[in-house]
Amino acid sequence: MVTSFNLFTSVAWIVAGVISAIISILFLLKNPKKRLNQLFSTGFVFWSISLFFNGLNFAVAYRSLFAANICRDLAIFTGIFSAIFLFISAIGIYFGAEKLHWSLYIISLAVATVLSVFGSLNDWVVVDGLGGYKTTDNLFGKTCVQLIPAVFVIVGAILLVMTYFTLKNKSAKKRIGYFIIGFSTIIIGLLMFLIDSLVNISPYIFPTLAILTWVTGPILMLAGFYVKVDVSLKYLPAPDISTLESKTLDPKQIERPS
Repeated sequence: MVTSFNLFTSVAWIVAGVISAIISILFLLKNPKKRLNQLFSTGFVFWSISLFFNGLNFAVAYRSLFAANICRDLAIFTGIFSAIFLFISAIGIYFGAEKLHWSLYIISLAVATVLSVFGSLNDWVVVDGLGGYKTTDNLFGKTCVQLIPAVFVIVGAILLVMTYFTLKNKSAKKRIGYFIIGFSTIIIGLLMFLIDSLVNISPYIFPTLAILTWVTGPILMLAGFYVKVDVSLKYLPAPDISTLESKTLDPKQIERPS
């Protein structure tokens, strides 16, 4: 049996995941060869897949709890790796893509793998006792699945804010501002679920706000790509019309020769 809340959750999360994935791919296509664009879009694509499987686990739970828990595990893996990719991309934006050493990738992905394994072992889809299904996890599982990944995203957002204040070009600051807000929607959505667990009102309100917030993130990221960055000639060795509109995530490129 699927309750009305399970049905709402399934449809909302699946639709949000599909919309988010399409938008994430669109901003990758703005410049698919740039490493920062690849990292940022990969982070949001993984996040979109996580939303999709979070919805799918309730859609299949009434048929098979085993299948539902596989979907939940996939949601956990993609969600955690999403946070790691976004964290790495924020480091690249602040310090420059050339500073992203292979050791950073290996360490970060190893951390993501460990968190994913322990998180999936401590997070399940179970019967909720009301005719439907819910996810449950212990404190250790919640720490691996939500708290530690949230710290990575928060640190990434801080790096973007620091980047914002180091930029002198106003249009570049505007672009990075879109990225900061889009980046932060992940944390805002998580806060909605935290509030939902503390406030005893309609179970639909805060999950709806969280999902809308998470869909807004990629939209803002894509909007940031359409902010034209005016390149001052004093920063460039020679005029080049191809640089008049940047299509990369690296806002610092406009302040130093490539």
